Amino acid sequence: MSQKRQLSAIMFTDIEGYTAMMQFDEKKAILVRNKHRAIMDEITEKHDGQLIQYYGDGTLSTFKSSIAAVKCGIEMQKAFMEAPNIPVRIGIHVGDIIITESDIIGDAVNIASRIESLAMAGSVLISDKINDALRNKKDIETKFLDAFEFKNVNKVIPIFAVSSDGLIVPELENIKGKTKPKDNENFKKYKRKTIYALSFLLVVILALTYYMTMTSGRVFTGDKITLAVIPFDNMNNDNESEMFADGVTEDIITQLSKIQNLQITSRASAMRYKGTEKTVSEIGDELGVELILGGSVRKHNDQVRINAQLVDATNNRNLWADNYDNVLDKIFEIQTEVSKDIANALEITLSDNEQDRLENSPTNNSDAYMAYKQGQMFLNRGGGKVEELEQAEDFFKEAIRLDPNFCSAYVGLADTYVEYIYWGRAAPAEILEKAFSPTVTALSINSNDGGSHGALGSLSFYKFERETAVLSLEKALEINPSYVGAYDKLAWIRVFDNDLEGAISLFEKALELDPLSVKYLANIGFVYAYFGKYDEGLKVLNENIVKYAIDDNMLLWMKANILSLKGDHNEAVELFNSRSDGTNTNWMLGYTYAKMGNIEKANEILSYQLNKSETTFVPPYMIASIYIGLGDKEKALEWLEKDYESGGLGLFFWLLKIDVKFESLQDNPRFIALLDKVK
Repeated sequence: MSQKRQLSAIMFTDIEGYTAMMQFDEKKAILVRNKHRAIMDEITEKHDGQLIQYYGDGTLSTFKSSIAAVKCGIEMQKAFMEAPNIPVRIGIHVGDIIITESDIIGDAVNIASRIESLAMAGSVLISDKINDALRNKKDIETKFLDAFEFKNVNKVIPIFAVSSDGLIVPELENIKGKTKPKDNENFKKYKRKTIYALSFLLVVILALTYYMTMTSGRVFTGDKITLAVIPFDNMNNDNESEMFADGVTEDIITQLSKIQNLQITSRASAMRYKGTEKTVSEIGDELGVELILGGSVRKHNDQVRINAQLVDATNNRNLWADNYDNVLDKIFEIQTEVSKDIANALEITLSDNEQDRLENSPTNNSDAYMAYKQGQMFLNRGGGKVEELEQAEDFFKEAIRLDPNFCSAYVGLADTYVEYIYWGRAAPAEILEKAFSPTVTALSINSNDGGSHGALGSLSFYKFERETAVLSLEKALEINPSYVGAYDKLAWIRVFDNDLEGAISLFEKALELDPLSVKYLANIGFVYAYFGKYDEGLKVLNENIVKYAIDDNMLLWMKANILSLKGDHNEAVELFNSRSDGTNTNWMLGYTYAKMGNIEKANEILSYQLNKSETTFVPPYMIASIYIGLGDKEKALEWLEKDYESGGLGLFFWLLKIDVKFESLQDNPRFIALLDKVK
């Protein structure tokens, strides 16, 4: 039997409820089927498609391009919706197929069938591959629904609904189809029949868990055992090995964060102890943790030795230590025999989900891993410098090129794009478009990864998609309970919901995980200002400035900001000008000058920002703030509308309705219309 292989877009359709219709009104069912076939024949041919076969109330077709298939599906649904309406479901995927004399076969055909099973009457559902082909087709709009794990398909696939031309977009809770069974809102994994090679980090974690619960009757307080991983020492004393050692530290933090009964101090706070001479007890007191994990890393060519030591911070007693040797390509793995011996000796049982997450090796490509680590190094500097973000972006892309299935590299790339938005370095709409592809790719590679869900939550946060943001961020925390960034964004959403107490609780949780973070200290203080509680906010900031002896530009800016909103303009200006950052770039200083009547200074900063906006991106919200300070409501509205058109800055737009700076616009129809867009 002759056969050939080719890349095609595959469309499946069927008529919803057709079997029941045949039972109760056979004549109507035949008329419906005849209309269905007439439309299928005509429109498929119009879009250069090939109708492979009819089967009862369904069809299987192929197309030479993804765009042609989608346009065909849209036109069909519009025709099916005309009276008498035919309730048709359509699913489309693209992939490699084998064409025989009478049929087509292949995984892509199976996937297209599964996608169609999710659809509802009047909808066209497509895979992420089809959606990628539509990126530049402005006349075809799509909406991300979720990532699904189908029966007999060994990967998770992001699914989109075509939302153009009045097509139906299914609600997620109404979607049913040929997916794998779910458990606790997540796909339940079948138990593995054999245990593959565990990562080095898993062994560290197993031993660590044992000693935390079994050693010498030590009783730990609180709901979770608290632990910090301080930077592992580089025994090679060269820059590349230094980065590698820091990478090992970060990976251990990430892995330990996946265990539910552990509370792990964030990387940002833990890495401050790099090269420290402080004792374990001092570090434990400062971070508020019971246990400290540290060690050393030595790398020679492709050989790696890692020494890990666990210490009780309350009494400086060593609880456990071990050495691990492996090749660089197997940094996440050690021999199965060693893994089994240690696991059996420690008599530790992790949950199926924890076991699955910990066993997952991000990559076995050492070059991809090193590129990823370089990307992390630039991203984690956290200053929002464009040149550093560009470096991070390039390295993550290189890691992806070297290993297209490296989930963490896609997450790193998406997180880098989000940093552009956080620091106001580029138009959010443009950046969100770039961030979307690596985010859904990360989810499709590993839907059991907290970073993937966290990236989707961040994107949704900045797109004003509240429900998706909350669901994704909560899912990230379910997988990774120490995901500090998720607590931060959920806290701001609570502010948006007018829930001050809930917001403070979440900010405090973020600070508990990242106790040396100026950002979260500042957030706790500043959130009071959105509720008009200026003195409470200043009290929090002042107490922490004294407690930690912090002289930080962000903290000083936040305190001056509250003073300005409170009306203490002279004190605010003095504090703003005491910072080391430039004054002309400080839009809140421009607002404050305007409010205190120093119009000349306000206009000087405004002119600087306007001139800068002609050559590079300046968040229009900042310019709007200066205009509202000057009392120019029309200009303020004009620039707020520009900000929304550029994609908005997420946080500022979430909170416009309680932003005291724009209180005078609350009754303005244009302002009300703007607020309606971000509900």
